[in-house]
Amino acid sequence: MLYTILEYNFIHFPVELLISEVIFLVRKPHREDFVLRLAGSVVLYFLLAYFWMAFTVHLPGETLLPVILMYLGYAALTAVPILCCIEIRRLELLFVIVGGYATQHMCFALLRIVLYMANHSLEVQGVLHVITQYLAYILWSAAVYILFIRKNQDKEDFRTEDVRIAVFALILALAAIVFSVFYSYWEETPNIYNCVLCPAYGILCCAMVLMMEYYVLRENMMKRERGMMEEMLQMAGGQQQSTKSAIDIINIKCHDLKHQIKALANMEDADARSEYLQEVQRAVSIYDATYHTGCKALDYILREKSLMFDEHHVEFTCMVEGETMEFMSVPDIYALMGNALDNALQCVLREAEEERVISLQIKRNDRMLLLHLENRCSRKPEFRDGLPVTDKKDKDQHGFGVKSIRYIAEKYNGELFMDAKNGKFCLDILFS
Repeated sequence: MLYTILEYNFIHFPVELLISEVIFLVRKPHREDFVLRLAGSVVLYFLLAYFWMAFTVHLPGETLLPVILMYLGYAALTAVPILCCIEIRRLELLFVIVGGYATQHMCFALLRIVLYMANHSLEVQGVLHVITQYLAYILWSAAVYILFIRKNQDKEDFRTEDVRIAVFALILALAAIVFSVFYSYWEETPNIYNCVLCPAYGILCCAMVLMMEYYVLRENMMKRERGMMEEMLQMAGGQQQSTKSAIDIINIKCHDLKHQIKALANMEDADARSEYLQEVQRAVSIYDATYHTGCKALDYILREKSLMFDEHHVEFTCMVEGETMEFMSVPDIYALMGNALDNALQCVLREAEEERVISLQIKRNDRMLLLHLENRCSRKPEFRDGLPVTDKKDKDQHGFGVKSIRYIAEKYNGELFMDAKNGKFCLDILFS
């Protein structure tokens, strides 16, 4: 019978723990062959839990240490199915295990209080055990998901400096758990202290653990947003300077044209006049670089950058299906394309004039949108975390451009790839 199997300690507690941890894994990316991995890893988990129980119950001594180690081992072993089935980082894994244990313990303590207040035996057996306890864990986990997790899922920003906070949360949870083992196993006679006051204290501690974990995540989100705002301000200044440079180019060209037209009026030599007219036509041709890609924001960016490329003698080619980028907001298109093209320009300006080449391609292939930007790069830059590291001395005040590109790509569920090889720097963004 199912309820007989669930009576075994190495099964019923791990089941409660897994139920409590699942709510922290909602929306986490699954690994390939998820179903097979899940089935195999859960079976392996229960086998490991059985051997761990067999090991701890035979430890010498009459203290509660073996019991404490047994339950902590059950919690630590849940890392096996999680790592096998879910793509997750170590800090996130610690977050899930601590949060899951806190959720499980709150339900356990609440059930103890309810049973005592109802004058019911704490040793619930049989089918009633399955219904009242396992169903209770499912309902309680659902409640915790609604109250704590669902509204904070977009704030799951883990940082390496949170290790101290995570360890503190782990210590707080362990304190409640050790206290729980003490009042559950040491004091056998049910009374208001070990059935109401101590469980209530455990609920309070575990609730503090959850609130503290999500407080840290919210704080991280605010830090990230503030950092992004600072970066956007930095980039806005750069874009303003770029626009000013384009306007300066236009003003210079207009000034030159005014004098060239006056000179034409005084020229009598037909050959000289013809040659001078060709030069004037070349000067005017930069204003013919009007783009009609299907995206007005992209047209403006390409128009502005073309003036800069022409001024620095950069050969620029593009094949763009601009209408495919309409799913992005106008500010994001400006930031993404402006930074990408500015970085390409800065890179090719280090090359010989005849090697200054930039090419841009944006096209849709089935359901995928590919943005490919390529430029000449004879010196391979240093990469860190998949991004090129700025070679400017003040690294704290530079390098925002590539970070912004990655942020915008991830915002629209895109994958960013940057690489430098064979004398070329390639930026690829794949939107699904």
